[in-house]
Amino acid sequence: MNATHTRGRTAAAAQGSTRSASGHHSFAARRLLFCDLSGLHGDLANAIEASQWNVDVAKTLDVAENCLYNDAYEVGVIVLREIELAVIDDIEVFLNRHALNWIAIVEHAVIDNDRAAGLISDNCYDYHSLPCDTTQLAATLGHAYGMSVLRPKPAINTLEADEDTQMVGDSDAMRNLYATIKKSARVDAPVMITGETGTGKELVSRALHNQSPRCAEPFITVSCATIPATLIGEELFGSNSNGPGALEKATGGSVFLDSITDLPAEQQMLLLRFMQSGQVERADSTHPIPVDVRVITSSSNNIDEGVKNGLFREDLYYRLNILHIEIPPLRERIGDVDHLAQYFFEQFFNESPGRIKGFSQQAKIAMHQHNWPGNVRELLNRVRQAMVMCESSLIQAIDLGLGSHATTEADANTPTNLDEVRAKAEGEFIRNALERNYNNVTETASQLGVSRVTLYRLMKKYGVNIAGSGRRSASR
Repeated sequence: MNATHTRGRTAAAAQGSTRSASGHHSFAARRLLFCDLSGLHGDLANAIEASQWNVDVAKTLDVAENCLYNDAYEVGVIVLREIELAVIDDIEVFLNRHALNWIAIVEHAVIDNDRAAGLISDNCYDYHSLPCDTTQLAATLGHAYGMSVLRPKPAINTLEADEDTQMVGDSDAMRNLYATIKKSARVDAPVMITGETGTGKELVSRALHNQSPRCAEPFITVSCATIPATLIGEELFGSNSNGPGALEKATGGSVFLDSITDLPAEQQMLLLRFMQSGQVERADSTHPIPVDVRVITSSSNNIDEGVKNGLFREDLYYRLNILHIEIPPLRERIGDVDHLAQYFFEQFFNESPGRIKGFSQQAKIAMHQHNWPGNVRELLNRVRQAMVMCESSLIQAIDLGLGSHATTEADANTPTNLDEVRAKAEGEFIRNALERNYNNVTETASQLGVSRVTLYRLMKKYGVNIAGSGRRSASR
């Protein structure tokens, strides 16, 4: 959806403080996110703040996402008017992703819409109709906050995402990724992010923006894969009749073009022209508009093949790929699976019946054995499903949809404990790294961040033998 930017709130989040609806900084205990997509209900936000709430206002879902990535809230308010039904898919994804105690403020026409009524029923603690009685609303917000505080928390040590990137993982691959993001964020140059589906390319793009000098300015996301080819040009470059596109809206900040390889050829040419000139040409205008914005792109596909086959412009590719960040797939950082699963368990604990304590040994083994073709997104979905389906105190492999790994594959070669699983995973990781480097031990050791002596020791430990491969020599 098209998004506008609430500049004051994002700047405050970037600085680690909070800006209230009235523009004053506050540090009250009760935090509330007020999502007003129409931007017409600032008086209601102020009335809520007057009843002893610390209110953060977001006028777009993109800004709301930034608030939720940077701060913790127990309660949220979302205003739903009939005009917002045009983007109900985006709203549903947003509410599903962030399981707060949401209070909906709605027009009567919204309640009459079956789809919207179901969305409110599934995702909201309560709702009020417009015009809203602020006294009754204050009581509802208090109840919602109280229920959130009373709800049992996980009986575990709380895991936190990386402070700068909001990503989870402590493997060598992830530490290298964090360092690369930090270095790239300092440089005001285009960045291309590559990686398999579900690895977290949007998280990386947000981290690049939030750690950059542009962090107080807009961050706008455009999915080149989901917007029809007939509309993507206006979405990016705008028109005089419908106003500015994403590039203009992100002026001073960053624009993230997801799935860039799906951009039609005509729009590739226009984007190249923008990258060369720094000027936007609206669809029905001949007057270019200067725009200062950092362009971040991503691709799940092999973009090099697209360039080779003529499906993606080579000159545009080199303009966009000044800095390159590749996100490792989950199967190459299998040691992070336990941390990720536990992190998601804590995130969705409030959706579970409350009796679940964690993961069984069987479930952990199954997760380590799985190849994770859907990467982190698949793991998130399986953990969330398991927390709904689990009927015991510990999540089992079958709850994760991985039951076959714990039963039909139980033979002499199947690991029986986590130490064996980790050893097998590390051995496979070293084999894969050697294969990528044509069995060159020097290059492989450098890539893994260890000495040649350490790599030889690990190869011996895990029985990795590269003799007789028929490829390039194993060392120089």
